[in-house]
Amino acid sequence: MSVRRRAPAQGATLLRAVAVLLAVALLYYPAARLGLLLQFRHTNVSPVWPPSGVAVAALLVVGRRVWPGLVAAAFVVNATTGLSPPVAALVSVGNTGEYLLATQLLLAAGFRRELSRITDVVLLAVIGGLIAPVVAATVGTAAVWSQGLVPPRQAATVWSTWWLGDGIGTVVFAPLLLAAGSALTRPRPSTGRYLEGAALAAVTVAVATGVFLGSGRFAYMLLPLTVWAAVRFEVAGAAAVTAGVSCLAVFGTLHGTGPFASGPLNDRLTQLQLYSASVGLTALALGAATAAHRESEAREQQRTAELESSNRELGAFAYTVSHDLRAPLRAIHGFARMLAARDGHALSAEGTRHLDTIGRNAVRMARLIDSLLAHAHLGDRRISREPLDPASTARAAAEQMRAAAEGGRVVDISVDDMPRCEADPVLLGQVYENLIGNAVKFTRGRDRAVIEVGATPPRTDSGGTVYFVRDNGIGFDMRYAHKLFGLFQRLHTDTDYTGTGAGLAIVRRIIDRHGGRIWAEAEPDVGATFYFTLGTGTGR
Repeated sequence: MSVRRRAPAQGATLLRAVAVLLAVALLYYPAARLGLLLQFRHTNVSPVWPPSGVAVAALLVVGRRVWPGLVAAAFVVNATTGLSPPVAALVSVGNTGEYLLATQLLLAAGFRRELSRITDVVLLAVIGGLIAPVVAATVGTAAVWSQGLVPPRQAATVWSTWWLGDGIGTVVFAPLLLAAGSALTRPRPSTGRYLEGAALAAVTVAVATGVFLGSGRFAYMLLPLTVWAAVRFEVAGAAAVTAGVSCLAVFGTLHGTGPFASGPLNDRLTQLQLYSASVGLTALALGAATAAHRESEAREQQRTAELESSNRELGAFAYTVSHDLRAPLRAIHGFARMLAARDGHALSAEGTRHLDTIGRNAVRMARLIDSLLAHAHLGDRRISREPLDPASTARAAAEQMRAAAEGGRVVDISVDDMPRCEADPVLLGQVYENLIGNAVKFTRGRDRAVIEVGATPPRTDSGGTVYFVRDNGIGFDMRYAHKLFGLFQRLHTDTDYTGTGAGLAIVRRIIDRHGGRIWAEAEPDVGATFYFTLGTGTGR
C-alpha cells in the first residue's frame, strides 16, 4: 500500500519540476528575443542582455535545480541566430555557467533578493555585473571566434561588449523580476498608488522617448523621474524605470537617434552601457535606501508598540497585585496589633520582639505597595504641560522638606532663579519633593546641610536647560550609579537610611514621560548632584 501511495506523489513532484523548468525556459526565451532586437549589427552581441537578469532572478527565487531549463533555452536562442549547433551549445554552457556562478557567489555573500539594503545593490553590481559575466563573455567570444564569426581585431570589442551587456542585463532586469516576485506577497496597493504609478510610467515613457528617439536633449530630466520612482515605489519602481529607460536608450541608439547615436561604434557602446549602468545603480541604491528606511521605521514602531503594551500590562499587573496584597497585609497588621494589645503582657521578651518585627515589616510592606502603585499610576497619567516657573515649584517643595527635617538640625536649602519651562506642575513638584527630600535625608550626618537647587546653561548632549539639585551629603560611588533609578534599588541599608527605594525610580519615570533624561554625579563623603532635563515635547 505504501508503494502505491508514493508513486502518484512522486509523479506529481516530477510534473511540478518539469513545469518549473518549462516556465523558466519560456520566460528566458522572449527576454532573449528582446536582447536580440537590441543587438548591434555585425557584432553578434547586445549592449544589454535581458536574459542574464531573468536567469539570475530565477535561480535566486526557485533554486539551482532550474539550470537545465536555462541551458535548453539558451541553446535554442543561440541556434536560431544562425550559430552552428556546437557553437550554440558552447555559448549556452558559458551563459549558464555565468548565471550559476553569480547565484552561488551572491548567496555566499549574504545577498537578500528583496534588495532592501544598499549592500545588496553593491553585491549585485560587483558579482552579477562585473565578476560572473567574465565566464559567458570569455566562453562565448572564444566560441564565435573559433568559427570565424568574429575577426581577430574585433575579438576584444566583442568580449567587452558581451561582458558589459550581460552585466548590465543582470543589474537592470534581475531587480525588476525580484521586485515583482516580492510584490506578490505584499498587500494590494491602494487606487491612489496605482494612479501614481501609471502617471510615473506615462511621464517616464514620454520623457525617455523624447530624449532617445528625438534630438537627445534634456536627458537630465530623467534624473528626477528615477528619484520619484525610487522614493515612492522603492526597488520595484527603480527597477521598472531603469529597465524602460535602458531599453529605449538602446533602441534609439540602434536607430541613430539620441545622445549616443554618433561617433565610433566602440565609443557609442561604451557610453550607452555606462549610462545604463549608472542610471540603474543610482536608482537601485536610492530605492534600497528608501526600503531600508521604511523597514527601520516599521521595526521601530513595532518595538514602540510592544514596549507600550508591555508597560501597560506591567502597570496593570502591579496595580492588581498591589491591591490584592493590601487586604492580607491589613489583616496581618491588624491582628498583630490586637495580639499586642490583648495578650502582649503574657508574651515573653522574645515573643514581644517577634511581634514588633511583624508590625514593622507590615508597615514597610504597606509603604512598598504604595510606592509600587504610585509608580504604576504614572504610566496611565496623561502629562499636562503648562508654562511655569520651576523655581517657585522648587521653593514650595523645599519648604515642605525643611519643615520635615529630623532633629531640628540646620538645613540650608537655596533655590536660584531658573529659566521658565513647560511641564506638568503636579509631577514637577513631585520631582523636586523627591530630589530635595533625598538630599535632606542623605545630609543627616552633617552639622549643616547645604542643598542647592538651580539650573546650568544648556549642554550639547541634553538639548535643553539642565536643572539640578546638589547636596553636601554622603554621596555615593559612581560605579553603582546605574542602580540609582531602578525600582526598589538601594545603595544603603534600611537601618542607615529609611526608605523604599522607589523615589528616584518615580522621578525617572516622570522625567521620561516629559521626554527628558536624568543622571547623577557624586563623590563618596563629599556630596551628590542630580541633573535632569524636561524635553520639548507635548507629553505622552
